[in-house]
Amino acid sequence: MLYRNGAEHYLLLNIVLALILFNNKWFIYAFSAVNAGLYLLVYFTISRHIEIEIITGWRACMNIGMMLILFIVSLNYFRKEHINYQQQIEEKHRELYVQQLQLMDQKDVLEKNNRSLEILNQSKEKLFSIIAHDMTSPLGNLRGSLNLVQYNMMSAEEFTDISSLLIQQVESLEGSLSNLLHWSRSQLNGISVQSSVFAVMPLITEQINLFSPVITKKDLRVVNNIQHHVSCRADTDHFKIIFRNLLTNAIKFSTPGTGIHIYSSKENGFVLISIADEGAGIASEQLQLLTAGRINVSTRGTQNEKGTGMGLLLCKEFVEKNHGRLIIKPNYPTGSVFTIALPADTVSA
Repeated sequence: MLYRNGAEHYLLLNIVLALILFNNKWFIYAFSAVNAGLYLLVYFTISRHIEIEIITGWRACMNIGMMLILFIVSLNYFRKEHINYQQQIEEKHRELYVQQLQLMDQKDVLEKNNRSLEILNQSKEKLFSIIAHDMTSPLGNLRGSLNLVQYNMMSAEEFTDISSLLIQQVESLEGSLSNLLHWSRSQLNGISVQSSVFAVMPLITEQINLFSPVITKKDLRVVNNIQHHVSCRADTDHFKIIFRNLLTNAIKFSTPGTGIHIYSSKENGFVLISIADEGAGIASEQLQLLTAGRINVSTRGTQNEKGTGMGLLLCKEFVEKNHGRLIIKPNYPTGSVFTIALPADTVSA
């Protein structure tokens, strides 16, 4: 320092390095104060009273130049560290944003699961209510009638008179139990689909023949316009359940003496099988519940037939599992048209 070579400027560089390298603010303050004091001491005191030969100017310039180079390097290092720190902060922000989106997605999934669970609980409660009310009534009537016959409180002729009503109630109970079994199995184990290509006409004819006594008793006529070559791709057992429920529904709500028309068409790679009745039709409230996947309110038929309200829901679930859809439209002037849209047989199409 006594040679006036500009080395005292390195004391200022120490202050810059202290700001870059250290984190403790009190240490930085103390270290900077010491270096600043030494610089002022050199500049104002020692260098003013020199008794030693002064070095050449180029040497002092070289020292100051080296100090400036180190100063620039230090500032560049500080700049890179600052940029890296900013990038780390931005990366943390991105990670937090992604985590926030994931939490929102998880929240949406939980809310959806909660809604599904709520709907499932409501369906279960509705199911228990149906079992307790609608399905026990036919069994109670049958048991009461058999007790009367057993204790000779009812004659054979009287039992014959009410037997048709008991048979109707038992048949309704059988269909309800079948739907309940299929629906419960689908809810517990999921719906397993084994698709195959099959002709539609034989299965439809089989189901119509099964219901011929009920159709005859209600004085209905079934017009089957399905062509023999029509085929589709679906699970045959599911197709039987779907068509049986739709035919039962049409019979239930048809006015005696009217007709049920069954016909088919093709549209956009789908086979459309329609069942049109001339009955009371379906209410908009019931259609909304069906669209939402809710168990419907059981409505009595034109001859006071009972049901569980599960038939159409079962049809909708089975059709959708077979990559199809259930279409419900009014049949003007009266009645409804229920259409099953299933994938067509690509070979025949």
